[in-house]
Amino acid sequence: MATEMFHVTERLSRMTAWVSSLVARADHELCAEEDDRARRRGWTVTKTGFGARRYRDPRFDALKAARLAERTPVSTGARR
Repeated sequence: MATEMFHVTERLSRMTAWVSSLVARADHELCAEEDDRARRRGWTVTKTGFGARRYRDPRFDALKAARLAERTPVSTGARR
């Protein structure tokens, strides 16, 4: 009985690995061109789930920092 269970578990494990490899290949094939284009532009590419990506231009961080700097009062060093 234990031997049969081992073989079933082993077979299931191999099937799971095979399906996972197919999914990974399909994901790569479907998104490779867009990922490459984004990376050439200097964007970051983050896989967020099955077939999902987040593309981000890091220049948005610089814009946010500039906006925050405009709102932050600058100290002149003078005391009252």
